[in-house]
Amino acid sequence: MQVYEQVENYMKLIGLKYIKNANDFVAGLAYRTDRAYAKEMAEELNSRAEGAPHDNTGFYELKNRTLDGSLYVSAAFDGGVFRHIGNIIMDEKELFCGDVLDLCCDCGIVTCFMAQTYPETNFVGVDINESAVNNARELAKRLGITNAEFICADVYEMELNKRFALVTSFRSLLDAAEAQTKGLNFIGYRPEREETYKKAFAPFALAVDKHLDEDGSVLSVERYTAEYGWLGWMQALEEKGIYAQEKGGLMRAQDLSSVKEYSVTFAKRGEKTDSLEVFNSLLSKDFKSGTGYDGGMAEFALYYDSVGEIEFCDVLKNGRMIHQFAFAENEKGKGIYYDASNNDRKIKYFNMKKEEKMRKDFEDKLALYDTEIYEIKRYKK
Repeated sequence: MQVYEQVENYMKLIGLKYIKNANDFVAGLAYRTDRAYAKEMAEELNSRAEGAPHDNTGFYELKNRTLDGSLYVSAAFDGGVFRHIGNIIMDEKELFCGDVLDLCCDCGIVTCFMAQTYPETNFVGVDINESAVNNARELAKRLGITNAEFICADVYEMELNKRFALVTSFRSLLDAAEAQTKGLNFIGYRPEREETYKKAFAPFALAVDKHLDEDGSVLSVERYTAEYGWLGWMQALEEKGIYAQEKGGLMRAQDLSSVKEYSVTFAKRGEKTDSLEVFNSLLSKDFKSGTGYDGGMAEFALYYDSVGEIEFCDVLKNGRMIHQFAFAENEKGKGIYYDASNNDRKIKYFNMKKEEKMRKDFEDKLALYDTEIYEIKRYKK
């Protein structure tokens, strides 16, 4: 991907500077707002990081208490991905030849960048949070942008009575579909698991469908990746006749605490494709058979590289999947051993002479689960 100076200039203009560590974040936020707000935000973020129950609506109200505060929080946690999104927007000029709808736009960072980059195109940003929408309007005013408007509305209920050439969503689906995805399994037999995500994303796909031109396009950059949910998102769009295209792929971006992975999806109304084939095509570009993998690529290897039946063993507690093992074989005769929990996924390739060793490792791990507490399911697919 080409890196554009225009993107970096915009980020500097609105104050999205790289932030090195948590101490710099708190000090910088206090400088731009006040100490009380910085302390409140730090406590909220620490609580979320420790896994405490959280309220996304309340968080975005807090984040958008002021525009400067919202921009600074975005700089810390989303500055990296916003830069990547900006470069994609610059690369995809042909998509911006008609009106654009930006779903869940928050404080308007990306919407305003698109509007500034393509001044002949009209943009509409929508968010359910009134404070975020007011901040987006203020940001547009600061930048002198006149070709973007912002509407406070629930994307699931809005009726704009207008269709758009392009509908975008940038790192918004995780928050927008939080209620629908709560409690869904992260691991499990992929076709069944992704079907649950497809159903969870169906209302968001419907919102896209209702506002997309007959030959319109979709561009989304989301935190649902190959580990879970991305295929389900493609399938949800496919059900509405909006088909994923063989471009885009996985994207990695740095934030304050870590490097995060995102899925980049391009989709088009009417240009029929099969979502699973597109998913396989996009991931296979970076895949090498016989290589051990962690994360989403481990699961991809299991399904993409195996021939014949896959032997599964699932460990469940109270009906919820907590561990999955699998054995398979690829076309070159190598064995495949898959070991996945909610925190980690790994795949190992092995010479069939070492199958006994791999089986022992599996049985030793399985023996740690008391069958009086855990349900063990073995099956082949």
